[in-house]
Amino acid sequence: MGVAMGPVRRIFVKRLSGTGFGLPSRVVLLFGLGSLALLATTLGAFWHEYRAEWRLWQRRLEATAHVGPDGGSDELGLRQIWLRDIDRVDRCTSCHLRPEDGSTNETSGPLRAHPAGWLAAHRVDRFGCTVCHGGVGEATSRSAAGHAGQRAGLEPMASRELMEARCGTCHLERRPRGAEILARGRARIAEFNCIACHEIPGFDAREVKAPRLDGLARKVSPSWLRRWLTHPRDVLPRTRMGDFRLTHDEVEGLAAFLLEPHGPALPSVPGASGGDPTRGGEIFRRSRCVTCHAVDGRGGTMGPDLASVGAKASAAWLAAWITDPHALQSATRMPRFGFSEAEVRDLVAYIVTELGAEPPGEASNDRPDAALSEKGRAIFERRGCGSCHGLTDGPTAARIGPKLSSIGDRVLEQAPLVERGLKPTLPNWLFLKVQAPDAVLEGARMPTFGFNERQAAELAVALSSLRLREMPAARTTRDQALSFDEPQGEFGTLVRRYRCLSCHSLAGAGGTLSTVSFDRIGSQLSRDYIEAFILEPAAVRVSIAERMPRLGVTAVEARVLADHMARVLVDDRLTGDIASDPATIERGKRLFDRLGCVGCHIAGESGGYVGPDLNGSGKRLKPGWTVEWLRAPGRWKPETLQPDYGLSREEAEALAAYTLSLPPRKGKGPQ
Repeated sequence: MGVAMGPVRRIFVKRLSGTGFGLPSRVVLLFGLGSLALLATTLGAFWHEYRAEWRLWQRRLEATAHVGPDGGSDELGLRQIWLRDIDRVDRCTSCHLRPEDGSTNETSGPLRAHPAGWLAAHRVDRFGCTVCHGGVGEATSRSAAGHAGQRAGLEPMASRELMEARCGTCHLERRPRGAEILARGRARIAEFNCIACHEIPGFDAREVKAPRLDGLARKVSPSWLRRWLTHPRDVLPRTRMGDFRLTHDEVEGLAAFLLEPHGPALPSVPGASGGDPTRGGEIFRRSRCVTCHAVDGRGGTMGPDLASVGAKASAAWLAAWITDPHALQSATRMPRFGFSEAEVRDLVAYIVTELGAEPPGEASNDRPDAALSEKGRAIFERRGCGSCHGLTDGPTAARIGPKLSSIGDRVLEQAPLVERGLKPTLPNWLFLKVQAPDAVLEGARMPTFGFNERQAAELAVALSSLRLREMPAARTTRDQALSFDEPQGEFGTLVRRYRCLSCHSLAGAGGTLSTVSFDRIGSQLSRDYIEAFILEPAAVRVSIAERMPRLGVTAVEARVLADHMARVLVDDRLTGDIASDPATIERGKRLFDRLGCVGCHIAGESGGYVGPDLNGSGKRLKPGWTVEWLRAPGRWKPETLQPDYGLSREEAEALAAYTLSLPPRKGKGPQ
């Protein structure tokens, strides 16, 4: 062959030749090298698999004799969970071998127990791991699973801050238990009328709460309206209205359009002038207006801050509003108080005199140029003002924002964010979008609501839970679907007049300001107490700032309300009497002292202020309700602070007998 062959090569070729293959030497050489490469690859693969992370953790567990019930090896090998209904495979338990207990005593790493007892309700074999934690379930190494952060095209593990967004894919109720960040984010979506512009699963456009703009020309001054449109939060710091970052020309156009006559004429009522502000202040305080309204930032949040309402609204409009708010805003949550003509006059005088400070900022009080009205109408439509606010003869209401049903799976265009110095991740984008829309996108139509970092984070978590692929119905939890029929008859008329369901709930509808639901109030409270309380509301839980307003309900109306509640709004499971002999009461007192109930409740002349005052509770509470409440308070009010002591019926009856035997304190509310 022209080249001397070494001994090994000669023997190798000779032997091959001797077998009859007759292969050229070059082929034989390549075959040999390929065999060596295959052997090396096989050994390397074996070594790599031998040193795989999941095997190392399993050997570590085996070395501590914590494998299998008898120290055997039934837990060794690649382990996986197949969730057939969602076609998901998780191999996480190949490393996380003992998530359900702490038998290894590990404090870090995959062998430590899962914290907080979550697995009691979310079994690993039923839910896997990535349903809650995210990441790549098929992976068998830390980096490939997504522990180390986001990888191109793959979902990363959810951080602790964003974990509740994963909860929201299955827990669709508004207030999922144990997911407070998610619950607050969902509540904020409803509070700030996000559903007016965006279609969001689980929310209904009928939940939008904003005043109609009819008659604005007869209500506000041009200077107030200019300030409001320019920077709403400068006028009312706690307003839900966003700042649309309007230019001067846009403000002028909108003001011209809104100050045109819209809707019916203002009702003519007496009481716009001639009142006494001192008497008006007494009526204001006696009526407990601060339950719903703040003054200079202190008070309720259901209605607007009244610090400068006297500078905002005309005296004629204030008189008409106080007399009958429902005639001006049919959907308002404000009750129709039973004020006399003289009281209306005094209240108007107080508001104009004491609550008439001009809001900050300079603005002309001249009427805007009427020629700008058409421009303002176009701005009203383009900015989606009609999505929140009704307006007679205004543009047709329409959602101007995109659907958010799959916002949690949105694919970002990273370059624009990187150019602005922003980290291009979806949670970060959502956080910045809701906090400062114009910082993410120039010319964004979305208003700035002034969310702080905590509020923006809550919204980002709630929005991140909206995924394209829905979970099967068997894996989801939802708010109980309750059919609500608005109360009818005399009772219904009074409920609507006094807007009882602005604060109280009934059959899943209504407000949450009050902790007392109407659902079974007739089984909870005595009829006489209900009537006395309606006529003269008194504090039962002094730790709660909100107090029921004095609505001016007449004696006849109070009787109608109390009769209906006592006869209709009842729960047959809560009936029955209890023994009240001295021996039972004494057993209840010993139990009361042993449980330390006086730490939260006033009994006699001492006690805490967390729970209601128990003095005179026998005239207020019914025995059947009291017993069932003590046995399982969370059943009746899931968010209650009342501990569940696991009382037997006999213990609950004894404790109820004692608390209901406590005499009332003089001058402490309706008896």
